[in-house]
Amino acid sequence: MLDPHADPIQEVRAFKGRVSLLLLIALLAMMPIYALLLDLAVAGAYMIFAMTLMVATVTAETVFRYSYRMRKRIAYPNLLGFVLASTHDFEEACQRSADLAGGWLRARAAVLGWLGDDGQEVLPVATYNMPPTWLVHAPRMSIGFRSLRDAVHRGEVITKSSTTADPWFGGFGKSDHVVYVPLVNRERAIGVLALVGSPRHWEMRDRRLLSGLGMVMAISLDNCRLYEAERERAEHMQQLARMKSHFLMTVSHELRTPLTSIKTAAEMLLEEEEEGEKADSVKVQLIRNIVKGAGRLANLVADLMDASKKDELAPRLEMEPMGAGEVVANAMAVVYPLMVSKQQKLEAHVTSPGPTILVDRDRFEQVLVNLLSNANRFTPVGGSIAIEVRDDDGEVVISVTDSGPGVSADEQAHIFEPFYRGDRSGMGLGLAIAKSLAELHGGRIWVERAPEQGSVFCVAVPAHRDPVLVSSREAVEA
Repeated sequence: MLDPHADPIQEVRAFKGRVSLLLLIALLAMMPIYALLLDLAVAGAYMIFAMTLMVATVTAETVFRYSYRMRKRIAYPNLLGFVLASTHDFEEACQRSADLAGGWLRARAAVLGWLGDDGQEVLPVATYNMPPTWLVHAPRMSIGFRSLRDAVHRGEVITKSSTTADPWFGGFGKSDHVVYVPLVNRERAIGVLALVGSPRHWEMRDRRLLSGLGMVMAISLDNCRLYEAERERAEHMQQLARMKSHFLMTVSHELRTPLTSIKTAAEMLLEEEEEGEKADSVKVQLIRNIVKGAGRLANLVADLMDASKKDELAPRLEMEPMGAGEVVANAMAVVYPLMVSKQQKLEAHVTSPGPTILVDRDRFEQVLVNLLSNANRFTPVGGSIAIEVRDDDGEVVISVTDSGPGVSADEQAHIFEPFYRGDRSGMGLGLAIAKSLAELHGGRIWVERAPEQGSVFCVAVPAHRDPVLVSSREAVEA
């Protein structure tokens, strides 16, 4: 693992030592040869040796100093990025950035400031070699301060030749320089690294090194903030999930008792009416609808209880083969009072029992009830609604056609999304629930424009073929 306090140019220093030693050995070996070939006196040989050694030393020192700078420009930002990559706490990352940058750049002190949300002030968040209590009472620096403004707005390293007027480093020596390194990420400044130190240190004057450190620091610290924000969001979502579960549990518990009373009373009333002479009267039919509706609500309450425990709504399907015409008739009976109240005409193009489908009776009836309720809502008073069942290439398609305003092409892509409300009424859940239940049955649901006026909502599920009957039919045909 990389040591952030290790010398990043140790390899270059070691290589310099080896090269210097080899150069000295080479000169010592070559001098006698030159002295013999040129017939030089001892004094002349020593003079040439000294001059050659001096030139070689100056050249090697210049080359290696340049190598030091190039290596540091690469090594320091890479090492800073490596250290900050494993730090997800924003305050800790800021402090480590200030400590490492201040030490590497041989600064007397350093302050890491973060730009406020209003973009007008810089708030100190970490320091290097400052008094322990300084950060507690540290002043915010206004963006109106010239050097700071130039660094933030221009995104360039700005150097001041004196600390006298600086709000953060006013107590340091007048001969020190102050350097402001902008922290730029995604082409905008998000903070600043302020350094104070001697201008004799080339690290304080190397703008490429300072800019590289500022860029890596900005990206790493911004990522820390995003990580913290995402973690807080996840915790908030978990809290909301717990609140939702508690709410569903409370609501379902409060609904269960009155629903049981309504269902029991309706069943008792239906039993008394069916014993009379008018067992097929309108009154009896309405009571039957009340019983069915109460039973449907009881199932929904049970689903809410399951959802509150499992934190998801995944209804248990009890599949059974049944005629599509029977399912349609049951759904029509539930919504029939709604049609009568709006004087709407309900046409059913259905044969009984119709093609066989393998469905959960209550769940699939809920799909059709939601489609018919949607048609009832958008069809004007006195309008017409038609429901049709057809067998289409291995699928049973049930379509509900209304004479309402229709669904625009833009809304067709969103109308089955949860909480989408095209007319700003209702909760926007009916069609979303219908789509979810249809897909649980291995089917699909969609909407089309009616040929003349209105919309056509279609739900398709696989047709059910009884294996025994199919085998018998194939044997007869054979």
